[in-house]
Amino acid sequence: MMTTKRLMMFMFLAVLLTGLLSSVIGVSAADQSPASASVTTDAETAAKLGLLLGDGNGVNEPYLSKQTTRMQAAIISLRLNGNLKEAMAFTPASNFKDADKAGKSNEPILAFLKQHSELGWSGNPDGTFHPNDPISSQQLYKVLLENIGFHSGSEFAYSDTLTFAASKGMASIAAVNLLTNAHLATALIEALVVPTLQGDSLFVALQQKGVLPQSAVLPQGKRIQLTSHKELGTYLTDNNGKTLYYFAKDADNINACQGQCLVNWPIFQSDELQIPAFLNKADFSTITRADGTKQWAYKGYPLYTFIQDKQPGDVLGQNANKVWFVIDPSTFKGMAAEVKTYQIDIKQFSFGTEPLTVEAGSKITFTNYDEMEHNAVAFDGSFKVPMLKTGESYTITLDKTGTYSYFCELHKSFMTGTIIVK
Repeated sequence: MMTTKRLMMFMFLAVLLTGLLSSVIGVSAADQSPASASVTTDAETAAKLGLLLGDGNGVNEPYLSKQTTRMQAAIISLRLNGNLKEAMAFTPASNFKDADKAGKSNEPILAFLKQHSELGWSGNPDGTFHPNDPISSQQLYKVLLENIGFHSGSEFAYSDTLTFAASKGMASIAAVNLLTNAHLATALIEALVVPTLQGDSLFVALQQKGVLPQSAVLPQGKRIQLTSHKELGTYLTDNNGKTLYYFAKDADNINACQGQCLVNWPIFQSDELQIPAFLNKADFSTITRADGTKQWAYKGYPLYTFIQDKQPGDVLGQNANKVWFVIDPSTFKGMAAEVKTYQIDIKQFSFGTEPLTVEAGSKITFTNYDEMEHNAVAFDGSFKVPMLKTGESYTITLDKTGTYSYFCELHKSFMTGTIIVK
């Protein structure tokens, strides 16, 4: 039978061992918490400010996944310069030849733009406007810059639009080939903080013009942006253009960077965070480091800046010691996570009524339940599901973020679908 003295000694050793184990665990791991409540997307901000209204069901995922057209960009431009109400009530004397393609409610707007060519929407030499054509990042940034007060042909050449926009902190969608309304939302929010020629930000100028109410506020905290590099592609930066890096050794010990390492590689921290509308809130989390400080993480990896990066866009830390790297959100897989599988059931000549939203790296299985054969082919050629007979299935994997529209080759005119990869 254990004596009281030996029992007390045993309990003391147990407590001591527990404390030692806790300290070891504290060094080798960190508390990682989802932070969706303190993350705001540009789409949420644009909707709250009334700059994006959606198309009947609000600014939701289906709306954000839609391709942005010239007509939408024109309406946004008129909303920003305070002319939208007048344009909607305009009585057209003449109009663009293809104004009817924009819909009855938009015809007065196009007539207003034709009448006021100084607004930058003069149309095409043949008298058309092409309202449903996609708009490029160069065209959209040009429109936003002119609303801020910088004019093409004066403050910048049209061919230099993307470079000039980047110098004003507007670059997150520069490398995007096919813009969606999510990209539109991000470009809008980028523009709001750019100083006008009068010195105030566009946000303040819009309040002064009555476009935005005086009670309107922008989200607080730091902002995630994207910058493009000819060799590294697109990568994450903060709102000052400082590149964000991940540390490969954090995969084994999330507190691997200590002491002088943290001096050279400051952690990325902020109480709140703003992110582009086309990134996934769920990919951002906060970790609590061993010293109690909070740090933002992307797909499980803590984020850092580099002390030697002095100018916006500098990437001097890339591949440092072969363990520090920039983050391209379209290809970055993050810390190992369970691969999810999603189902698309082909029934009654339909892939379903709503877009399917999945995580990058997910598997998507198509199963045909119709008696007729069907397949699925991406418009951009990124995947092709073979013809499936009744009951047959086929699985694809999508690693890159983006919006994938697809169709059945036998019924292309009406049988289409969309997959959003975040």
